[in-house]
Amino acid sequence: MIKLPPFNKNLGRDIKILDIEGHKPTHASVLLLWYSLPTSDIKSACELGSGTGFVSFGLAKLYGLKVVGIEKEKSFYENAVKSKELNESLDVEFLNMDVENVRENLAPESFDMVVFNPPYHFYSDSTNHFRKISRKGSHFLLEKFIKAAFFLLKNRGTFVCVISPYILPSFMTLLTENKLMPQQMCVAYGKKAELVLIRGKKNGGEHLEIDNPLYLK
Repeated sequence: MIKLPPFNKNLGRDIKILDIEGHKPTHASVLLLWYSLPTSDIKSACELGSGTGFVSFGLAKLYGLKVVGIEKEKSFYENAVKSKELNESLDVEFLNMDVENVRENLAPESFDMVVFNPPYHFYSDSTNHFRKISRKGSHFLLEKFIKAAFFLLKNRGTFVCVISPYILPSFMTLLTENKLMPQQMCVAYGKKAELVLIRGKKNGGEHLEIDNPLYLK
């Protein structure tokens, strides 16, 4: 289990991105970046569903990783590419494609780490197109992210993700069925449990440790 520094809600505050109304970095984005602190063997990372690039830029800027962000929504992708000019000298590349198409476009076991914050609100809806596609999820969509992570990760590579506690039982089942073994977990609380951070290994052993709860102020 990796020992993490205390959570800093201002983590990545100096990362410059071009936001889109209805799609901006949230607590989940900052938490994912914090929980993705790499071990010394991790040099490369892929973010699935990279949006406008906040987490991808953060992985490169804060941890010195070589990063590829994969984003299906063209508007998000285009803003991420434009934001590269605002974050000079970072080794970040963005690809405009669906996560289910990684097999046709990338080599298997290409990355030391894969991170993702998938749409996980099964019953949420919004009149804002960008907010809707960022939040509206399904079991089918979650499994696409998980299968893509397995394909891209090196054997025993690290995955990190953030999801809602409401779908934790089914999500953990999807992970283990696809040989992504959770090994570390942290629950973030607001007025109640709001988010769950999960970190684990491809083809890892069955050994789950629970971090102290995190309280968002």
